[in-house]
Amino acid sequence: MKYSFGKRSISDLAFYICLNGFMLLFAIVVIYPFLYIAALSFNQGRDALRGGITIWPRAFTTENYKIIFQDQQLFHAVMISVARTVLGTALSILLTGLVAFCFTKKNLIGRKFYTMLFLLPMYISAGLIPTFLAYRTFGLYNNFLVYIVPNLIWGYSIILMRTFFENLPPALEESAIIDGANEYDVFFRVIIPLSTAVFATIALFDAVWHWNYWFDTVMYTRDKDLETLISLLSKMLMERQASQISTLMANRRVQAITPEVLKAAMTIVTTLPIVMVYPFLQKYFIKGVMIGAVKA
Repeated sequence: MKYSFGKRSISDLAFYICLNGFMLLFAIVVIYPFLYIAALSFNQGRDALRGGITIWPRAFTTENYKIIFQDQQLFHAVMISVARTVLGTALSILLTGLVAFCFTKKNLIGRKFYTMLFLLPMYISAGLIPTFLAYRTFGLYNNFLVYIVPNLIWGYSIILMRTFFENLPPALEESAIIDGANEYDVFFRVIIPLSTAVFATIALFDAVWHWNYWFDTVMYTRDKDLETLISLLSKMLMERQASQISTLMANRRVQAITPEVLKAAMTIVTTLPIVMVYPFLQKYFIKGVMIGAVKA
């Protein structure tokens, strides 16, 4: 005999209970490290050395964040990261959209050649030394544009956008052309308003990459004014420059701060902007990836 609760059987109910329990456990496992770092960042350094902090600071303080936001080098690094992320993402999705739109045209001369030209760097790289020499030749070495120009267009993004555009009704473009619109009018007034999902998806990919990437700062810049927040944090984490942190703390006469809690505060400052962006783009994310990946 098969019992049911409302419209669900016992087996269905058991499945949903197990599924929800697993998802709850998975969410706890994912969220706990972030909560721990947040609690550590708001905790006094000397007290944190005792250990035992979980998801709530034991000795609450905001001095860790005051050190970060009052230091001119760290604040300047944040501004460079923000400028790189905003400018790089905006130009990238615009140019990628234009290239993808061109690839939807069957009568484009050299269409296959251009497609191969843009997709080839996905599989083949010139190498570190030739890339460095090329950047220096074109004046990108130790230049803010080294963050923007080499990363304007990605082959994978072109594939997603092109496939998304090809799934739009062709009649919309045809009617716009009949009404006197040119190719630019079609792209900016028809394609872009109908492609919010894929543009938001690519923007999220690019923004996260620009915000988190630090290797180009290390390899292609020497000016401290061009240092990004992630590169500054990476140096502190990899090289463990505890002496510099201690000097900074001594100059500010902050006795309750240790390098560990300062690193935790910097981690939160680095992660929070991207975490705040996700809720606004999440509703477009799955739709943009799924529709843009139907075919290549």
